[in-house]
Amino acid sequence: MAALSVITVLLMCGLQTTAATPPELGDGWWTRFSDSWWWQEFLPQVLLRMRRRFLNFESAYLKLKNFSLLINQLVFFTMCERLLMQQQKLTSLYTLMFFNVIIYCVAYVKEVVEREDWTMYVNIARTSNVRHLALSTTKMVLEWTKAVTFIITVVFLLLVMGLEKGLKDYSPTSGYLFLTGVYFLVTEKFSTKIAGSWFDNKKFEPFEGMECLYWPTLLLASHLTLSTLLTLLCVSTFNFRLVLLSSFTNLRVKYRELRDDCIKPLQHELATLSPYRPASRSEVRRHDDVCAVCLAPMSSARVTPCYHLFHGDCLRRCLKESNKCPICQYHL
Repeated sequence: MAALSVITVLLMCGLQTTAATPPELGDGWWTRFSDSWWWQEFLPQVLLRMRRRFLNFESAYLKLKNFSLLINQLVFFTMCERLLMQQQKLTSLYTLMFFNVIIYCVAYVKEVVEREDWTMYVNIARTSNVRHLALSTTKMVLEWTKAVTFIITVVFLLLVMGLEKGLKDYSPTSGYLFLTGVYFLVTEKFSTKIAGSWFDNKKFEPFEGMECLYWPTLLLASHLTLSTLLTLLCVSTFNFRLVLLSSFTNLRVKYRELRDDCIKPLQHELATLSPYRPASRSEVRRHDDVCAVCLAPMSSARVTPCYHLFHGDCLRRCLKESNKCPICQYHL
């Protein structure tokens, strides 16, 4: 009772004091909190340390190219599963496994078809006929291991596809297979390398010989576009854990790869050619000559201040060696 009386007296004194002297503007709890040491020094240091830890983790994750690619594909397949195959679990794992098995078989067949040297021995030097025993043994073991792995993989794939019981819990829809198949093809190294070689050999005129820079930019842009659309759809279905994971593995990481590995080098090369305007069709026809660097006909060209015409790619390569015109040595 005594304690209760003391508390009552203190409360009444506090109420009377508050009523007698109302607080001035700016003396609230938020002002005191924002002026405190905890807010001005401790919290910024904690946030800065957390940001550094996150960036270090992100940099380490970016260095693991194969692992980050696998996680990226798995997260995308899982998002497709949540949207298109809600009743079936582990469909994403099965699909990713089958796609990797198929691409491995195709890659091995391509390697066997294109192989020119079928010898199983390794010589000490190119000009020597003396065989290196350890390296020759290692090469034999590796080649036979790849062959046995290929045979086992094909047999396993045929058995799984042929037995109804093996696929009784796996029945993906055509839409799911199409969407995941497209994403797998545009992210897998083997398929993108083949498509990139074809793209580079076509020499599209608007790219001015920079297909090797435009191709990965277009690929990563397609990765980001597809992942962004699916992530937004997952937000509408309240799969927030998957959305959070996708925001890092499929959006932020891919954005950093696109920005650092593709856009910046492409912008640098475009900045090299930007001082030299593209030649018009009439100028190219009037010039009616081959490129002085590669001796190939010109359907498009860049014009230097000394009024010489070159392929954009040829001029860009020459400027890396010297800042002078390849014909008249005019300082560019």
